[in-house]
Amino acid sequence: MTLIVGIKCSDGIVVGADGAATLGAMGQQTVRQATKKLDIIGKSVIVGVSGPVGLGQRIRGEVETLWDAKKLSNKKPYEAMNELRQVMVRHVMSELEVAQLAMKVIGHVGAQDAICATVVAVTVGGVPCLFQFSQNCSPEQATDNLPFVAVGSGQAIADPFLAFLRRIFWKDKAPSLQEGCFAALWTLDHAIQINAGGISEPKQLMVLENTEKNWEALEVPEQE
Repeated sequence: MTLIVGIKCSDGIVVGADGAATLGAMGQQTVRQATKKLDIIGKSVIVGVSGPVGLGQRIRGEVETLWDAKKLSNKKPYEAMNELRQVMVRHVMSELEVAQLAMKVIGHVGAQDAICATVVAVTVGGVPCLFQFSQNCSPEQATDNLPFVAVGSGQAIADPFLAFLRRIFWKDKAPSLQEGCFAALWTLDHAIQINAGGISEPKQLMVLENTEKNWEALEVPEQE
């Protein structure tokens, strides 16, 4: 169970996530553990994956390989989305093929290890971009008209709440980075408070902001 939210701001990108990892087997949950769901790659890219931990580890590795090979930063946004989609599809489609065989033996629980969604914040062509990739790796870029994304089991809670915050606070303008941090934390707290189980503390927050070293990905300290 997961909630990852991202907000495109006037001066950067905010990405936040809850901190609950649910372990289990054959569709039976066994234990919940605290974890961190967001990673920073090369001090420049923020990646969060909702779904099986192992699949998320492979996707993060592919994103790191693309970044190290400079196949993202010098592209146009649609080209960067396509590069990311291609490497994600390899792993997701492979898991779906195995899941089809497994479902014949263990039923629909066999599909659970093949379903994931991903959020990536990265600077492309000198511009901070926020991308989300659906369960079939279909990409979408956050825009001024649609500035927020949410993935995971908590999306049904987060989407209406983020839309409410936008209507009240930043209907006619993009939020600042500070406002985006506030909105992301409030959304995560709201989801943690009212969800039926599986989304919980600790909250994690990261920003892609313009520092003296140009665009840089940073984790917001818990005390801040």
